[in-house]
Amino acid sequence: MKPLYFYDDNKEFDHIELVEADAPLQNNSTFVAPENGLYEPITWDGNSWSGITQEEWLSQHPVPTPVPTAEQQMVMQQALDINQLKQLTMAQASQIAILSKGSAE
Repeated sequence: MKPLYFYDDNKEFDHIELVEADAPLQNNSTFVAPENGLYEPITWDGNSWSGITQEEWLSQHPVPTPVPTAEQQMVMQQALDINQLKQLTMAQASQIAILSKGSAE
């Protein structure tokens, strides 16, 4: 068995099929494997496969910026509120200690 690489009418890579070792070429196919590192669209020129650069592919497929859900935003706001309350509690504890020390004298 060996892989047979198919391309569509636009010469773009379509799919791979495993065929018997002595199988003939089919329409829109080749036994030439695309090189590793090619980015889509991968096209067949009759002799070899070619693709676009990684930079071109990344510019065409930007990574979406994640947006927190309403629930996640609420949880983050609660965490901020809790942190502010902890700071306020520590400040008040410090003031109480200072006032207690002053009244004891």
